Amino acid sequence: MTKKIVAFFSVFVWAILCLLILACLFFAILPIFAENTKSTIGVAQIVKISAFTLFQAILSTAISLFLGIVAAFFTARRIFFGRKFLLSLSSVPFCVPALIVALGYVCVFGMNGTANKILMGVLNLKNPPLTFLYSFGGLILTQGFYNFPIAMKTVGDAWAKLPSAQANAARILGASEWRIFRTLTIFQLSSAIVSASLPIFIYCFMSFILVLMFGALGTTTLEVEIYRAAKILINLPLASKFAIIETAVALFVVILQCVAEEKGSRSSGILADSFERQKIKSKKEIALFWIFAFFVVFGFLFPLFGIALNAFFQPNARFLQPFKTIVQFGSFFRALKGTFFTGILTATLCTVSGFVYAVILSVFRSTPIKRALPMIPLAISSVVFALGLLRVAENSNFFLLVLAQSALNWPFAFRQIYAQISKIPPRTKDAAKILSPNPLDAIFRLYLPVSKRGIFSAAGFCFALSAGDTTLPLVLALPDFETLSLFTYRLAGAYRFHEACASGLLLGAFCAIVFALSSKIGSESR
Repeated sequence: MTKKIVAFFSVFVWAILCLLILACLFFAILPIFAENTKSTIGVAQIVKISAFTLFQAILSTAISLFLGIVAAFFTARRIFFGRKFLLSLSSVPFCVPALIVALGYVCVFGMNGTANKILMGVLNLKNPPLTFLYSFGGLILTQGFYNFPIAMKTVGDAWAKLPSAQANAARILGASEWRIFRTLTIFQLSSAIVSASLPIFIYCFMSFILVLMFGALGTTTLEVEIYRAAKILINLPLASKFAIIETAVALFVVILQCVAEEKGSRSSGILADSFERQKIKSKKEIALFWIFAFFVVFGFLFPLFGIALNAFFQPNARFLQPFKTIVQFGSFFRALKGTFFTGILTATLCTVSGFVYAVILSVFRSTPIKRALPMIPLAISSVVFALGLLRVAENSNFFLLVLAQSALNWPFAFRQIYAQISKIPPRTKDAAKILSPNPLDAIFRLYLPVSKRGIFSAAGFCFALSAGDTTLPLVLALPDFETLSLFTYRLAGAYRFHEACASGLLLGAFCAIVFALSSKIGSESR
């Protein structure tokens, strides 16, 4: 009886989240059909905003891919000091929210940042020499560096599995390493490169907080304009126009990602030849490595280090003063409490929904279309979803926030859980059906134990996504509710960067600890 109740509740949660996604998307685009509505922006301006959004996402993705492919080469094929540390950076985009990275860039490369202070002192300058941050260049550099570990991880895993017979034959015939790469390796890695570039493109295309903080004056994106039209101009039809354009482009990219992953899965059975990673020997590789290391240190590690530096040290103040200041705010502990409970509930609903759909695909016949369906929420941005949610429910509250985050993030949990369940041999499934008195018994005795690793990893991942989410709490504007991410954003907006760094450091540590613990528990239960 207990198993039936748990199963019914799990399916009910999954169904509610799926229906909520459809309902919010429908109500987000519904105002476009309203009569007697006036648009404050012409067609030419809409086209300009859409083109700029595409352009900045493409350039940001290109930077991430370039850095990621270089990093993938060294981590997959070479031995060097710091290799494991570089590989560990692949978890940063998942467990460190974009807001915290943005704070790091402000603290290091901002007008009053550490880099400008040092340069002004050394060169005896009156004005800050580094002014690129609050511009188009600052936006794409921030997004490019922030997402490059995703490309490094995806391409690096594929590169480590490539057969080396063809490359060795080319070397015997006298081909250089560069020629082998551009005529052979790049095509062998094409599926992995596409799989890495498409999600990065979506993240940059739907970027919200980074655009708000670093977008140059007069430049804006679809995501920001949706928020501006709905919350500031109170022009829902205009917001719906932007929402339709953004969702259509994102949905097209998601479909491309599904096709790329299907093609990649067909060739995943190719095993790599046994090879040993070599040390970096040639002068060209040494030069490339140090150039890459320079950019990673200054463009990725220094901003993260800048957060810690500004959190612990404040001019003309005592050590740890920023931490003492934020603790004195009455909203800090409310934010800590809100972050914890929102993250726990969101992680629970996401893993339950992900497990339900993973079991459905495993029990029934899995097809590419069925595997692609959970990808649909990835094409819906947080602002678009919140816009529809505010029309579904008149008053926003804590539970609506949890449902919204769960509806958008459960596909991430599904992908991790299904990766474990799909490894169950067909004979094992058939034996479980025969030996189990009912289907639920097989689910609880076979599918649940097998997927424990994926469940714990998914829970930690979804918790980090929930804790680092600034967009949904900001757009929904819940009364008397705070999260650490929103608390940090408001401190940064008030130019209290030292306190914002202290709050952001706590948030990043919170997410990283939960992410690491879930991964460790999952690996131990393997």
